Amino acid sequence: MDKIKFRHHLDQATNLLFEFTKTLCYNDLQDDCRYIITPNSRTVDEHLNKKETVVLKTWNQYEGKLLTADQIIDLLHYDNKVPMWIDMTIYEARPDVTVIDLFCSRRLRDETELMHPGVPPFHIQVAIPPDNLKIEVDGRFDINWKKKHDKQKPNGILNRLKRLIKKN
Repeated sequence: MDKIKFRHHLDQATNLLFEFTKTLCYNDLQDDCRYIITPNSRTVDEHLNKKETVVLKTWNQYEGKLLTADQIIDLLHYDNKVPMWIDMTIYEARPDVTVIDLFCSRRLRDETELMHPGVPPFHIQVAIPPDNLKIEVDGRFDINWKKKHDKQKPNGILNRLKRLIKKN
């Protein structure tokens, strides 16, 4: 898949994600969005080829960082290959920006080998809170539930970000 098509798929998937999320959540979503790359594992292991290992090490340098669509394209597109699948969810709805988590396969593939139909490699999802964390308003829930929950966990994304900031 060339970069232009991959960018088109990212934009199209982002729009579909917004539409789907709005049916389930009461939050206002800002058109200005940033992305977080979350590989399905940050560990380099033997089933990754040399290119995939190099790419994963680069992704790991961006752990917890908010990235633009252009940065995402540059990081996820490598030699006309992209992750085999990317699960896309809204992680946080801020007053100024919508944060989208891209949970990615570490395996890079040609367009013909991608997992999801529609706008491959993207798979649109909404993370639904468990009943003990679900607060509904007119049958819709807060999309920020996961961020709030992660904030309380010692290894959550927000806490990892805070530790990274303290190191710098």
